[in-house]
Amino acid sequence: MESFTMYVYPRGDDAPSRLGFVVGRRFGMHVARNRVKRRLRAVARALWERLPHGYDLVCVARPPAATAPMDALREQFQRALQQGGVQ
Repeated sequence: MESFTMYVYPRGDDAPSRLGFVVGRRFGMHVARNRVKRRLRAVARALWERLPHGYDLVCVARPPAATAPMDALREQFQRALQQGGVQ
């Protein structure tokens, strides 16, 4: 099961890409939500240098994001970028 859904919006300019994370209240208290955001940011940070310019990316977390191994999150992130036409 996917840990997040990624929405890709091409801006059509040459500015650096922007990335936002949405983690809903279904994860529980703010501590759990912040942990999921930190996990997703860590995955994105590892791939940030390879992202082309001119995109807005929105990553909506799903419940498996809280417990999925980091390697699985990284693979899902790369796959989502490829499916969105970013890489």
